[in-house]
Amino acid sequence: MEPKTVLERGEYSCVVARGGVIVDARRGIGVKPILSIYDRHPEDLMGASVADRVIGKAAAMLLVLGGAAEIYGAVMSESAIEFLSARGVPHRFGERVPRIENRTRDGICPIEQSVLGTDDLEEGLKSIRGTIQKLMRR
Repeated sequence: MEPKTVLERGEYSCVVARGGVIVDARRGIGVKPILSIYDRHPEDLMGASVADRVIGKAAAMLLVLGGAAEIYGAVMSESAIEFLSARGVPHRFGERVPRIENRTRDGICPIEQSVLGTDDLEEGLKSIRGTIQKLMRR
């Protein structure tokens, strides 16, 4: 089954499939579902097709780090599209947006902001983790 089809049913925010079989599906906000899969079950991402509600550059970086073979975002930012295109990672989207907004929609998502200055995967991962820690302390 294609992860996009499962995503569109609305039960999950992130769906991972390999060989037409769903290997992981999660609910959650932001990059948390993708980061959780990357941290706990990285093998699920290797060579997988991934569908997520929102793919910004931060999510794209995590998925490339995990070895995802193709990515679908119901919403995908221009920076994610540029990042994935530069790496030759097949990707599709339902809606292209200039940037990923924060939850109050009055600025850019802080996780997205944290990776805009780098294309280095390890540096991006460090920035994502650091930003999540700062946000959790609020």
